[in-house]
Amino acid sequence: MHQSHIGKTLGEHLINTYDDLKRMGADEDVAVAGGLHSIYGTNAFKHATVLPSQRGIIRGLFGERAERLAWLFSNANRPVGLETGKLVYYKTNEPMEVSDEDLEALKIIEIANLIDNGVKLDKYPNLSRRHEELKALI
Repeated sequence: MHQSHIGKTLGEHLINTYDDLKRMGADEDVAVAGGLHSIYGTNAFKHATVLPSQRGIIRGLFGERAERLAWLFSNANRPVGLETGKLVYYKTNEPMEVSDEDLEALKIIEIANLIDNGVKLDKYPNLSRRHEELKALI
């Protein structure tokens, strides 16, 4: 199981995240990154299903941007860093340099991730507001 409280496998969660991103109107590379978001593990889900040494394989299969976003997501202090817009590497607390475009993509991936995990977005007002803006566009 991905997380026992949500009662689904990691594969189901990743597919749901991809599907939610597509429904929110995300670009394909962002949706694919959402479908990959925890393959390297995260600060909340420590189990990596793909080793960092295999990044090139993932990049070749899914594209450079999708892989990069998945890697950034896996290493970021999220969701707090995405709520505040001040990302750091969760293991080192060093600043994470990301473009505005990638930061926005990571926020959208986090929104889909949290929703599929059953987390109420009201805990994260900035992410919640962005979710409402996205819903208004579809």
